[in-house]
Amino acid sequence: MRRPPALKPGSPAQSAGATEAAALAGRGEGRPAAPPPYRLLRADEDYRYLRDRGRRADFLDVLKYIPLGPRGRVALSFGGETRQRLDWFRNLDWGAGPPRSLSWMQRYMFHAELRAPYFRAFAQVKSGLETGRPGGPRAIDRDDFDFHQAFADFDLERPGLRLIVRAGRHELAFGSGRLVSPREGPNVRRSFDGVSVILSVRRVHAHLFVTRPVATVPGVLDDGWERGQWFAGAYLTVPSPLRGGQVDVYALYLDRPEAEYHRGRAHERHLSLGTRWFGAAGRLDYNVEAVLQTGRFGAAPLLAWTVASDTGVRLPLPWDPRLGLRLDVASGDRGPGRPFGTFSALFPKGSYFGEDALVGPANFLDAHPMLTLTPVEPLSLTLDWVVLGRYSLADGLYNVPGEPTIADPGGARFVGHRAGATLEAELGRHVGFVVTVGRFFRGPFLAQAGRTRDVDFLATWLTLKF
Repeated sequence: MRRPPALKPGSPAQSAGATEAAALAGRGEGRPAAPPPYRLLRADEDYRYLRDRGRRADFLDVLKYIPLGPRGRVALSFGGETRQRLDWFRNLDWGAGPPRSLSWMQRYMFHAELRAPYFRAFAQVKSGLETGRPGGPRAIDRDDFDFHQAFADFDLERPGLRLIVRAGRHELAFGSGRLVSPREGPNVRRSFDGVSVILSVRRVHAHLFVTRPVATVPGVLDDGWERGQWFAGAYLTVPSPLRGGQVDVYALYLDRPEAEYHRGRAHERHLSLGTRWFGAAGRLDYNVEAVLQTGRFGAAPLLAWTVASDTGVRLPLPWDPRLGLRLDVASGDRGPGRPFGTFSALFPKGSYFGEDALVGPANFLDAHPMLTLTPVEPLSLTLDWVVLGRYSLADGLYNVPGEPTIADPGGARFVGHRAGATLEAELGRHVGFVVTVGRFFRGPFLAQAGRTRDVDFLATWLTLKF
């Protein structure tokens, strides 16, 4: 029987405690059978094993560890990527937008690392370009040139212990990316300015941080802070009492002076208290998360919540099929005179319900069955169908960043449903190719809002990494 495909860097099981405190790719003795995969956070990669020249297994390994002295303990490393993506829509915004839209998005990123005993400096530049979108590029589409990351680490390693103190501009990614992610799907990724303390003691991983979100500004070397915002928290990953599982426990604080929802615009301060249980037992995998938010929205008290699940089973059949089901719900506002209730997804991944990114994770409930097939190991096909509704009839619809889009025009709960198919091909370690297609069928809520058309969507992209 063919072995199951390896977990991808963005999968729930591999993204847990996604820090340098996680297991280092490529560590061990002897020549590796294959180089380690590139990580979702490129700064998580560790190529010190290439100090042994006999362990080089890739033609680009010469760039991954360039010793600067005779002992090889101080070294440079280089890497980068380009992604070329086409997005096509018909009936954008369910008929309220242009009848056709074709957008070409280009992403270019390059990073360099200087590593020495107890010290590391990491810098990464980015350029995101967009052509063809009606009305011009969105904030997540374009950033001509800027520093995406620039930080220094104090790095202490002992048997069973690793401590990293990081200062500067860096990416954050926790759990499945529901609340904090580097925003991989959109053209321009997200980073934060501040300090992180990352600690690993055997199977316990902790990440404490105080940061300010970085604003994406389309010019050259002009990315500053999101006005007045602070983001801080603690994220802990520990072994689960369930065999083969782990547990995340976290507290995340966000202060936004100008938060906007359908209720209005006000100063928002909220604390998100959450837990995630995830793992695998035989052919079954699971990923269940619950979050409670409390604080204030202007003068009103804030109380919001979400529960999300992603469970699946691998069937003993040809093509290694995985049958999965996601069930999610997030609270919405119930109107003036009551605590403000719209859940905030903080800094979520850009493609929350799919690459069309038409609906965001606030005031919603959904059921999302999917089937993934692996005809051959480099190739996977996912068929999915997501059904979306509003949790609160007094609240409206939101986009992926959490901005209000369509206000409540009536009492309909059902927003619509989308059928989709995604084909992914990993053409070796350095090349990835994706094609995804879908149709979003409007429901009564969208019809009442004057949206007259179903939306057709197709996207394809080619990624080259080194």
